[in-house]
Amino acid sequence: MTEAMSDAEANFPPQFRGRTRAPSFSEKSFYLEEFYGKSLLFAMVPPGGDRISDFNSLIRTLRELRRNQTRCIVIVSPAALPKLLKRMGRMAPAAPIPVFDPALGLRSRPYPPDSAVAQIWEGLRAGSIVIASTNDENPADLVVFAQELASRLRVFKLIFVDRQDGLNDRNGHRLSFVEMTRIRRTLAASGSRVRRAIVRAADRALKDGVGSVNLVAPRGVYDELFSFIGSGTLFTEMQYGQVRPISIDDFEEVEALIRRGQDEGFLLHRSPEQIARILPSCFGYRIGDEHLAGICALLTDPYRRERAGEITAMYTLTRFQGEGVAVELVKECVKEAQARMLRYVFACTSEDRAARFFARLGFRRIGPDEVPAAKWRGYDKPRIERLSIFRYELD
Repeated sequence: MTEAMSDAEANFPPQFRGRTRAPSFSEKSFYLEEFYGKSLLFAMVPPGGDRISDFNSLIRTLRELRRNQTRCIVIVSPAALPKLLKRMGRMAPAAPIPVFDPALGLRSRPYPPDSAVAQIWEGLRAGSIVIASTNDENPADLVVFAQELASRLRVFKLIFVDRQDGLNDRNGHRLSFVEMTRIRRTLAASGSRVRRAIVRAADRALKDGVGSVNLVAPRGVYDELFSFIGSGTLFTEMQYGQVRPISIDDFEEVEALIRRGQDEGFLLHRSPEQIARILPSCFGYRIGDEHLAGICALLTDPYRRERAGEITAMYTLTRFQGEGVAVELVKECVKEAQARMLRYVFACTSEDRAARFFARLGFRRIGPDEVPAAKWRGYDKPRIERLSIFRYELD
């Protein structure tokens, strides 16, 4: 048997993992499926858009979304509008470009007024992409108008495109996602007036029913929407996410994630039949309406006689590592094991970092003879000797 990573190792950074190989499926296909038939609103915050190159990643994104039958609304400043239309070429709408006054009706409701919503819908009926502009260069005005329009339309996603990119924590590390219960802390570290306006706008949009909000630099739009790693900051309403058993409608997505982990060398290789046997006991960590951020399974069928369970097939998307996803998945597996009246659960790993992770959660290091013998069928002895095995008592 060839050497492969244990199932518990996928939540740890690449430098602690094995050799990476090309994935067997497209990350982009995950997100295109999610965006199919939905509406996305992009807001290019000035001075973004004063260079034609600012639109390269956005145009690439719009092409994919148009083929995917996703409705796209793009709001830019007056100075950026001619550059965007030039960069779009034949993809630019043929109809006149609507220009909105952010101050018109700001203190009344509904805002934006019905006339603005009607113009947007007329444009979407004529084609899947609508381009609009504000009538001034004030970035805060554009941010507020874009948020209010996104809220009025209840779009699936609002994307602020800002040259300063996503948010960073106090140590300068990128905040991959921010749930809105941390809004005050985030505002305090947001810097300029415009950045604070964007964070407040994200908060309001989520409260008004917008599915999620992204903040990203112009160069990173494509990666932010179509990759698991992401490029900017994703704002969600919920605190981190929720762990719950996957449904049968999730099986295909979870199977694809397991295959991805296998192809990258992060998970032990399993046949399709073996994967099918662990899917019924898989848990998923989902953030808002986004795709799964992590998965984990509690395998019990092979160990019924011993009333034991194995925590296995743990995989966390790169974007959400270090955010407590793996901890919540393991806790849910332990909770489920208690509900199944198991005596103990166990996990195996060949990485020191993973070993420390389980030790922190109260797992006890044990020898191979302290887990069911069924675990070692098909294992070669040298590989077993390289594993760290952990057990958590439930009695």
